[in-house]
Amino acid sequence: MATVVSERYALSLYEVAKAENLASEMCDELSAVSELFVQYPDYLKVLTTPSIGFPEKRKTVETVFEGRVHPYLLNFLLLLTEKRRIGMIHEMAEAYRDLYYLEAGICAVTAVTAVALDPEQMEKLKQKMAQVTGKQIVLKNQVDGSVLGGVLVRIENKQIDDTIKTRLNDLATKLGQIIA
Repeated sequence: MATVVSERYALSLYEVAKAENLASEMCDELSAVSELFVQYPDYLKVLTTPSIGFPEKRKTVETVFEGRVHPYLLNFLLLLTEKRRIGMIHEMAEAYRDLYYLEAGICAVTAVTAVALDPEQMEKLKQKMAQVTGKQIVLKNQVDGSVLGGVLVRIENKQIDDTIKTRLNDLATKLGQIIA
């Protein structure tokens, strides 16, 4: 969940990117940077360690990202590092994505299934969700064996649960009411 601080930083980056027609590119790059910090949490720890001075942190950020991300994003990362806000990069990436998706008419949908959906199933679900929402859909499939079967769809702030696990829980509740 994004905080007020992370939302403000994300909004600032978004406004600059939008003014330069880079909103989509910046969204992709910021997401990739956030994912990089997930894959290498020790690197994020280095950038958030108070005992390491900003000049050293600046060098590492420039070494890792210069020439690999847009200069605006590089400056953004340097600013976050200098202001000791780099630890909020994940929330900022999420807030930026939400801003971009809202203005671009894109809806993020997560389908939780017991086994991975094949490309044909993904496309069918994507088309169905596009019909329901009237928006372009970005679909992510999350595998969770505990659902046993069926699908749990998370779309914006709603959830459509058609999993076997939920059906079995509902049946157990009904049986418990009958027996009691």
